Amino acid sequence: MRTAVLVATVGLLAACIDAQEVNLPLGGGASGIEGLKLVPLSGVEAKVAVAAGVDGGRDAVKVSFVKTGEERRLVALEAGLKGDPTGARAVALRYRLTLKTGQPPKLALVVWDDAGGSWFKVGGDPVLAGDFTDGRLSVASLRPTAFSQAIEGSPPWDRIKRVWVGLVFDGPAEGALELSQARFTSQPYKPAHPLRVTGTGPGEWSAGQDPAVTSKLTTPDEGPGGKPCMKYEFKEPGGRHMYAIPSTPVLSAELEGYTALRFTYKATIPAGVNGLLVCVGEADGTQYFADPPPQASVDWVTVTLPFTQFKFATWTKDENDQLDLDQVNRVFIGCHGTAQPALAEGTIWVTDVEFVP
Repeated sequence: MRTAVLVATVGLLAACIDAQEVNLPLGGGASGIEGLKLVPLSGVEAKVAVAAGVDGGRDAVKVSFVKTGEERRLVALEAGLKGDPTGARAVALRYRLTLKTGQPPKLALVVWDDAGGSWFKVGGDPVLAGDFTDGRLSVASLRPTAFSQAIEGSPPWDRIKRVWVGLVFDGPAEGALELSQARFTSQPYKPAHPLRVTGTGPGEWSAGQDPAVTSKLTTPDEGPGGKPCMKYEFKEPGGRHMYAIPSTPVLSAELEGYTALRFTYKATIPAGVNGLLVCVGEADGTQYFADPPPQASVDWVTVTLPFTQFKFATWTKDENDQLDLDQVNRVFIGCHGTAQPALAEGTIWVTDVEFVP
């Protein structure tokens, strides 16, 4: 009895510790920017200064930079941590980017332990120039750097002692980054807007289908209002199970905080086939499908499918029996089943494929 009580007490204490709120400044001061220093990295000319009162009376650290080469380079500030970031879910930043030339960069984070191990992450969304804004970079799924001396695949947070935070640039760029707040937080990462799976275009679709299926896959301007869409026309024999499934890669690697898949479609599918097969696929080949499936529609309709409605696709394998959103790299929208007509045919149109917060 005493042993059971002790085990329960230890478990409760552990849960309480895990639930403690993390609000750890990266650098000194309440804002976490005091003492931040420029990381001297090749390929970029940069200098750092204090910009007094620029963010509603709050000071900021200002990094002015010039990059002339085409290669990818990091502009970063370093902080020596004064506490334990265990339990943090994101780095919360308040910043302003001024960009004279160049393409919008992405936020980047590198963490270092006390034994030479280092791990990094690059944000999925570009940082846009403008006024001071609040942003977050999830600390989920950091990967070891090429020069890490650690054997761990993920950071040992209780041993993290140094942090680099900054921007990753591709191509020449000139401008300045002003940082008025930098801290680890346990508050969940929440994206500010939907993420287009296909980027700015209709997507790079390809078809996976039974050898007996014939199809034509295009991206014409046949979506609502004449916008580009995926169009998949197929024919298949009836009376036996067939699959006809176009898919497109996910162009962003930063998916934490999204809760559902949304897209606009219309579809005619053969009698006997129960709606569309909609799946998200992980990098290792694991798939999860939406249940119940969206049904055929002769008119354009927008559907939002919460990830809580996705079930494991038993024709694949999964090492942990759960949908790992940080590993999702493909979206599938097609159909499968046994069509009733001897020669069945259908067409699926899809546009505006998004992950939504």
